[in-house]
Amino acid sequence: MNAAAFSQPAAFTFGNAPRTLSNVRAEGTHNMDFSIFKKFQATERADIEFRAEAFNILNQVVFGNPNTVLTSGQFGKITSQANTPWEIQ
Repeated sequence: MNAAAFSQPAAFTFGNAPRTLSNVRAEGTHNMDFSIFKKFQATERADIEFRAEAFNILNQVVFGNPNTVLTSGQFGKITSQANTPWEIQ
């Protein structure tokens, strides 16, 4: 993104940029989670439950928001990840 295309408006005034810029927005989060449960009856009074859960099972990367600080050298760059890598428990 070209930071020279933007300028800071004077104090207490509105600029001429739109409220949202389509190329300075982040994508939505789309994780796929998975879980499986199985309950066994050990005795007449006690049950045993097997449980497995996986978060972000496809291990998809969702990038973070772009930097929107106009005076930053990283303006318009994405330098973070919005979700976590897969986790199995």
